Amino acid sequence: IILFLDGLQWADAASLDLIRSIISDSDERSMLVIESYRENEVSHSDHPFSSHLRGLRMTSIPLTEIKIGNMTRSDINKILFAVLGNLELSKVELLADIIYRKAGGNALLVNQFIKHLWNDGLLWFSFRQRCWKWDSKTLELKGVFKNAADLISQKILFL
Repeated sequence: IILFLDGLQWADAASLDLIRSIISDSDERSMLVIESYRENEVSHSDHPFSSHLRGLRMTSIPLTEIKIGNMTRSDINKILFAVLGNLELSKVELLADIIYRKAGGNALLVNQFIKHLWNDGLLWFSFRQRCWKWDSKTLELKGVFKNAADLISQKILFL
């Protein structure tokens, strides 16, 4: 059994206690629990999730922590170069730089920003020239969501 719990920085103490009980009281050893949270939102030691982590660390339960940071310009550049194909590296680097500045390296926002470019016709494939195109000046003016919560709010608004 694999249990993936996302956004635990927003969980209350009672919910986290329940999760800890399930993890520590389980006789089932073929269970993997993955807990995801934003470290920058769990900054103080009295935050419920900080207490939850401290409690888990004091048990005999095997615990592996993996920190995943924001994407770098280079990461975005590599993805774009692989996806967009046969473009000059300098053009891809320019697009990667714009996307990095707009999304701040947040992987979710990078992904959503690229989707918005496609959906709004700001990133398109030219069949005549057989390559991807965009107008950097227009992209510079394009807004981006400030954070994941803003993105989700907008998605719900336009359902």
